[in-house]
Amino acid sequence: MACKQIATAKLPNYLKLKVKFPSSGPAGIQLVESQHKLSFEAGDNIEVLRQDSGLRGCWFRCKILRVSEKRLKVQYDDILDCDGPKKLEEWIPSYTVANPNKLGTRCIGRLTVRPRPLEDTTTLYFDL
Repeated sequence: MACKQIATAKLPNYLKLKVKFPSSGPAGIQLVESQHKLSFEAGDNIEVLRQDSGLRGCWFRCKILRVSEKRLKVQYDDILDCDGPKKLEEWIPSYTVANPNKLGTRCIGRLTVRPRPLEDTTTLYFDL
């Protein structure tokens, strides 16, 4: 089963970045241009950046349930719905630029939705 997932998994799209080193103040990273437009389908595993007051800056794993022109219906892997024991489902924008952080350490122009990285299923053993 794991081999089939690896063979059919989509590789992440990487963005071109530009690093600025100002003479004073924090350095910043800026998105120059996207090499590929991100497109998602129902069943894809993604990560969503939350910028709510209590969850600011956290990426959450989820699965896409439905896709519309401008939004994605997702089901979070690790967040339960407050109304019952089910996993939380909600509609999110499919293309939103994240707000910059105060320290300037995050990529300016980064999106709030990204493909989930492939999980490493390698088992390592160490002799002690």
